[in-house]
Amino acid sequence: MSKYIIKNVVLFLTGGIRPFVRDLLKQKENCKTLAKRYGQFRTIRELRCVDMMGRPIPWYTYPAIEYLSHIDFSELKVLEYGSGNSSLWWTERCQELVSIENDQEWYKKIQTTGGKVPNFSHVLETRENAYVHQQELSTANIVIIDGAYRSKCANAFIAACQDESSKLAMLIFDNSDWYPNAIKALHDALGWVQVDFHGFGPINNYTWTTSVFINPLRSCHLKYAKPLMSIDWIDNSTGNTDDDPQV
Repeated sequence: MSKYIIKNVVLFLTGGIRPFVRDLLKQKENCKTLAKRYGQFRTIRELRCVDMMGRPIPWYTYPAIEYLSHIDFSELKVLEYGSGNSSLWWTERCQELVSIENDQEWYKKIQTTGGKVPNFSHVLETRENAYVHQQELSTANIVIIDGAYRSKCANAFIAACQDESSKLAMLIFDNSDWYPNAIKALHDALGWVQVDFHGFGPINNYTWTTSVFINPLRSCHLKYAKPLMSIDWIDNSTGNTDDDPQV
């Protein structure tokens, strides 16, 4: 019997059944929030990245998705290495999206659902060098590295940032905890603000990290589109006398 089980049995016997049931119900509500409100159980059952309503979402961690959902990307151009439900999510939020895909079967699948969206350019590129070195790096505002050849895509991004005419404002790098060398190279070379969003996300039964790098010289382009709130938040802002508007 594990130490965790023994500890809980002791707490149950010494503290009584009522506190134990109370705590168990609270834990049940937390699980319900992840499974239902975030829609994770639906993603596990259907093996696709959607929210509780079945709408497409990226395969990033939930904290990263919630952060990005607050920002107004409507006037920004996005380059995405890798495609999927994330592409469908981005087309509803950005001015223009170019997604590069190297898997032919996956390309066909996404093309059937997103190929007719007017602001979406879906490109199939099976050659490594051509996949990595995209001309859109010179015009994009947001770049997402979430497909093949991620370390080489990171190097191409670093090179693009050396151009003084670059308009790059943000880099999103998914599964960054699997690429420590690439993340260190980006951190050291860019000098941008790095924010790491750890947690659960769609489909997977483990936590991972989605990292966001923000260009401090262009952070003014990243404006919030709505007030801060989470999916299962409690509104304590109304009537909060400690929220001084002068601060």
